Amino acid sequence: MLEVKNLHQKYHEKTVLNNVSFSQPQGTVTAIIGPSGSGKTTLLRTLNALVQPQKGSISINDVTVDFEHTTKQGIKQLRSQSAMVFQNYNLFSNKTALENITEGLIYGQKYSKADAEKIAYELLDEVNLRQHANHYPIQLSGGQSQRIGIVRALALNPKLLLLDEPTSALDPESVTGILSLIKKIAQQGMTMTLVTHEIQFAEAVADQIIFIDHGEIIAQGSPEQVLHNREHPRLQQFLERVDTKQVIV
Repeated sequence: MLEVKNLHQKYHEKTVLNNVSFSQPQGTVTAIIGPSGSGKTTLLRTLNALVQPQKGSISINDVTVDFEHTTKQGIKQLRSQSAMVFQNYNLFSNKTALENITEGLIYGQKYSKADAEKIAYELLDEVNLRQHANHYPIQLSGGQSQRIGIVRALALNPKLLLLDEPTSALDPESVTGILSLIKKIAQQGMTMTLVTHEIQFAEAVADQIIFIDHGEIIAQGSPEQVLHNREHPRLQQFLERVDTKQVIV
């Protein structure tokens, strides 16, 4: 489903990604962990070309982009394979929850308004937010806004769902709800790659964990291999410092 080969990314003279490679089968969850500034979010954003690295290639489903020889059409095709959930929701403030969900369906995928709204309402029912369909983001709590963000991504029926620290802006009660929703989506077979600081949740939901530091993958494998086989001193140091009282759902 997903294959990443030899990604290199520099901002000015700073190396942000250094020869990053990994793969992910369909229907699995990959969790990317690491300290702040390690390159986690940059790596996630390369997967739908929000960030375009100088070198390397990404394949999602049957679409491959070599970033040294790509075109606008290639980038568009790659982006069509995935959908992103952002840590700060990124909802359109001047549109209702319903409009936020239907926007991509109507203007990106050319659905009729009626068909787009049907899809949106079905998904809103699944997250118990139909009654908030006509509310604007300012009228929603953080947890409700993030549910809308997740629903907006799911409405596009992506091959790959990308989540960038989806709980980092939420209060503890909302965190539990969002993690439960993500776990439910994973159990339904959605292929997901997520950046998270919720280490215990990553252990519970992920098939593969990648630890990245200074733009390099230091460790990758199953949760058991990465989190309990402390071969790498930098990984061990990181795990000793993270919160051990995080929520498991």
